[in-house]
Amino acid sequence: MAFQRIWRCLRSSRPAPRIRDGEKKLGNFSRTDVGYDVTQVKEEVARQYILGRPGTGQKFLDVGARDGQLTYLLGINGNLEYVESEYRKNKAAFAEKYQYFGLDLQPSDDPSVLTGDICTTEFASNHPTFGGFFDVIYSNNVFEHLRRPWIAASNLMQMLKPNGICVTITPFSLRYHECPGDYFRYTAPGLISLFEDAGNIKVHVGGYDITGRRNNWQGGGEANDICPVDHFGAWRENWFTVVIIEKTGPGIT
Repeated sequence: MAFQRIWRCLRSSRPAPRIRDGEKKLGNFSRTDVGYDVTQVKEEVARQYILGRPGTGQKFLDVGARDGQLTYLLGINGNLEYVESEYRKNKAAFAEKYQYFGLDLQPSDDPSVLTGDICTTEFASNHPTFGGFFDVIYSNNVFEHLRRPWIAASNLMQMLKPNGICVTITPFSLRYHECPGDYFRYTAPGLISLFEDAGNIKVHVGGYDITGRRNNWQGGGEANDICPVDHFGAWRENWFTVVIIEKTGPGIT
C-alpha cells in the first residue's frame, strides 16, 4: 500500500510530456493568450500603413536600402513567401504615392541616396535638407546591425515630419549574422523606448511576427552566420519585432 501511494504521487508530479518538434496538434500547449501581441505579419502590416496612407507626392526613406527595390516590403507574403505578381501590383501603388529615397553607408552620386553612418551624432546635421522631410521612414532587418541604435533613432526622428510614421522591423530572436556587424535583439517595448527618448510619439503597432518561428534556418556563411546544429536542426526560434510609431510633435531631444 505504501508503494502504491508513492507511485500515485510520482505519476501526479511527473513533468508534462515533451512536444516533438514539428507537431501540429499541441492541445493545451497551444497558447496565444500570452499577454503581448504575437499576431503581426510584418510585411503585411507594413504595407497596410505605408500603402494605405492617404495622399500623394510623399517622401519615403528606405533605411538600409540595398538595391532600392523594396523586395521585402512589396513582394513578401506571410512566412517569407515572395509573390512576383503582388510585388508588381504593390510597386505600382507605391510609385503613385511616394518619392523614394535610400540610405546607405557607401557614398553615392545619386541625389536620392543619403550616405553616411546613421549612428553618428552629426548625421542629421550633415543632411540639413532632410530635417523634418520624410513622411515615412522604413527599415527592415537593420536595427540589429546598428552599433548605437539610440543615436540612429534620434537621427531618424529629426528627419521625420510631424505626423509622419516610422516603420521598424527587426529581430527579437534570430541567429547571429554580421552585416557588417550584429549587435542587438529587441523586444517591442525596448525598440519603442529608443523612439520615445528621441521625441514625442504615438505607438500604432508594437508586437511580434512569429509566422516563421519554426523555420529551420542555417546560415550560408557569407555573413559569419553559421549556427550550431543538433538533433532538432539549426536555428528554430525566429521572432521579429514590429513597431510602427507616429511623430506627434516637433519636440526632439
